[in-house]
Amino acid sequence: MCVSYALNRRMNLLGAAVLALSDDMNAAAARAAGQAGQAPAALMELAGHPGLTVDGLRRRLKLTHPAVVRLLDRLDERGLIRRRRGGADARVTSITLTGQGQAIATEITAARGAVLEKALLGMTDDQQQHLEQLLETLLADWPRTLDHSCQICRLCDLSACPADRCPVEQRYQQFAGQDSHTP
Repeated sequence: MCVSYALNRRMNLLGAAVLALSDDMNAAAARAAGQAGQAPAALMELAGHPGLTVDGLRRRLKLTHPAVVRLLDRLDERGLIRRRRGGADARVTSITLTGQGQAIATEITAARGAVLEKALLGMTDDQQQHLEQLLETLLADWPRTLDHSCQICRLCDLSACPADRCPVEQRYQQFAGQDSHTP
């Protein structure tokens, strides 16, 4: 594949921007959560989806069942989550955040937002609107599966992106219509 100089440069710029933002977001989220790795994403998922099951969280974080259980053990030791067995299947555990866990999820959202806001501040309003359109186009076809569509938004502030306008959520709905098993 012959890639032109201009395209190669655009790919480099996109790759560098994505990595820089990802590194800064992950560091800010880890500081806010008081724990790195998937803990910030787990707290955000539980904030947005109270009562999520261990399997649902596993699928959203792309972890093994034992890894999710260990993560939940650490969050439970810190008093950030509650686990409850029951419902139609007594083997299923649903997870919710405690007040302290919800407060930390709010801090993660703010920390992530600060990183992204800083990235946008150097742009005019017109440039930001153009970027929004480009990102909507990019994300519309990005999710490859139902689970992948959940994984993409694992750190998103769900209140800022209504489901009816989110390109990833729209793709999720397409997959959900094809697959009756949703997390």
